[in-house]
Amino acid sequence: MRKLWRFLFSRYFISAAVILLELLGMAFLISYAYDYSIYAFAVMVVLDVLLVISLINREANPEYKVSWLVVVLLVPIFGGLLYFIFYSTRVSRSDAKLMRKIQNGLDFDERTEMGDDATDTVFSLLKAEDPSAAGKAFAIMNDDGSAAIFNQSVSEVFDSGEEMYKAMTADLKEAKKYIFLEYFIIAEGVMWGGIHEILREKAAAGIEVRIMYDDFGSMNTLPIKHIRVLEGEGIKCRRFGAITPRVSTTHNNRDHRKIMIIDGEIAYTGGINIADEYINQKKRFGHWKDGGVRIFGDAVYGFLKLFLGLWDFDCKVVGSYGKYLEKQERNAISDGGYYIPFGSGPAPIYPRPVGKNVLLNLINQSEKYIYMTTPYLIIDYDLTESLSNAAMRGVDVRIITPATADKRLIKLMTKSAYPALLKSGVRIYEYTPGFIHEKSVCSDDKYALVGTINLDFRSLAHHYENAVWMYGTPSVLNLKDNFLATAAASEEQSEPGARLTLAERIVRSLMRIFAPLL
Repeated sequence: MRKLWRFLFSRYFISAAVILLELLGMAFLISYAYDYSIYAFAVMVVLDVLLVISLINREANPEYKVSWLVVVLLVPIFGGLLYFIFYSTRVSRSDAKLMRKIQNGLDFDERTEMGDDATDTVFSLLKAEDPSAAGKAFAIMNDDGSAAIFNQSVSEVFDSGEEMYKAMTADLKEAKKYIFLEYFIIAEGVMWGGIHEILREKAAAGIEVRIMYDDFGSMNTLPIKHIRVLEGEGIKCRRFGAITPRVSTTHNNRDHRKIMIIDGEIAYTGGINIADEYINQKKRFGHWKDGGVRIFGDAVYGFLKLFLGLWDFDCKVVGSYGKYLEKQERNAISDGGYYIPFGSGPAPIYPRPVGKNVLLNLINQSEKYIYMTTPYLIIDYDLTESLSNAAMRGVDVRIITPATADKRLIKLMTKSAYPALLKSGVRIYEYTPGFIHEKSVCSDDKYALVGTINLDFRSLAHHYENAVWMYGTPSVLNLKDNFLATAAASEEQSEPGARLTLAERIVRSLMRIFAPLL
């Protein structure tokens, strides 16, 4: 009862209720005009026709357009209203202009500190070593114009939140200049308590500490007053995309990134948020399987640009970045591989779907195998066909998803993707000990991808995401070994076993129509 009472008076519930009332009020006014004015009726018919024509001719994912066409045609008044409010996955022109200024400043300061030809030199080395890999790298840097390639770096992958948390706290304690954190979820508990204690001590010692967490992701896990507590301790803090109880398209574009940066020398990313379930201090869906990567060296500059860019974007300012991007005085260090940290997110900040394109290139050009872990498998026609075609040309395609669902309907959507993939020869496993939240890809003993990108529409189109593309690093083989060990602890799915009941097929069919909107 206490939990229900807290939920009813939570910021989440109150904001959602107010937004719903706003929508109902708008719908009532439109309906009233529709019923009592022949002119309003005529205008709305014309608007519906124009809206359908506009939808058909938009340059967008066909499945996304079909979902909205169904909404608009089934409920012409309310559907049209929802379309005008929520269709856009794009940010406003003014926000896009601000981000361009920020990115230009970051790129200029990076060239000033690192040298104008730093990226060109590293890219030339990769091209001479492996032209095919250079092609994939070039595609990433073309899609994300601020991304750069680095080779003076080393990495370490983690196959559990517990091990990664231990390494993170050890590195945080050694910070000398600054600490930057950017997470979708921060929750009160053991994990945040341990990190918070270190941050408080570092801030008191004069070290710059910044924290940015997504306001929607952390709405039920961190009290709003906590930001004042942090600022009182000398920690700079931002709630990205602060939720306000009003109808707005900005609620679509959440900061789903997970980045920790220490002194411009060390960076962490992966699926792990700062909450107790990620280190199995809190049991929600059985054993929580997660992972991530620690980067040391020049590649950290890529993560710095992502963090500083979105921080200033949320602050609505253009800062000075030179002191953060200055070349570190360290001995040359490399594990022989190449790294590209990159961002993905809404247009026009990212004109092309960066995360999706990276995945498509890895799948389409795989030769021996491609292994993927994801908590959700809600993919469009392009990704489904790419995975199927890879399997049918003899590539060993394997995917691990959770056996235990964190969201029941989303689990049904994930299972609904199985039959077509299994029929094509894709091997699918369910992690039976519990819930796998890891987002990683490895392929051909050459390539790996670790980051925050889920295989669902929201991650691939709406949210700000991040990942690091790796080539030729020992971490690729480590990720492969981790995948095979996880698969051995999972249950392989068969085509008959993946069949759904009649009721599940009906729900699945309805859900698939609206999957791109989830």
